[in-house]
Amino acid sequence: MAFTYSGDPTTSTRNKVRFLINDVDSGDVLFTDEELDYLIGEWGTNVYEICRAAAETLVSRFVRLSDSTSKSVGDISVSESYTAKAQQYKELANSFLLRSMRKTPPRPFANAQALVSTNDRIVDDYNTDAYLGIHDNPNNVYDHRIVE
Repeated sequence: MAFTYSGDPTTSTRNKVRFLINDVDSGDVLFTDEELDYLIGEWGTNVYEICRAAAETLVSRFVRLSDSTSKSVGDISVSESYTAKAQQYKELANSFLLRSMRKTPPRPFANAQALVSTNDRIVDDYNTDAYLGIHDNPNNVYDHRIVE
């Protein structure tokens, strides 16, 4: 159960993820190297998706803890709300989703046959285009066009 962070996010994917989710303090470790390596293996090279998965994991981690804890020593009292932490990491996960979408926006795709006029289409595959009878359902008892 190792924790390594070199302080330079450009050296490895693990360091980038640690930097982005702010897991840089060896005294307060959120993820071990092995856990981050697992997420990196699951999500590949998209650092924002890895960070999003890490933040969602932290949400589930803090949700299962009790709502708040407090410790006091003498006159000093420290309290911590895990619900607030869970909400913080939930918002962080959403921000990583938005970052990922900004970095690689969805691209439009059109089936080449959909661009050809209806009379000239080659309709071998009905999976991508609408075709006559697509909404016909012979078993639909509420369709008034069906005559028995």
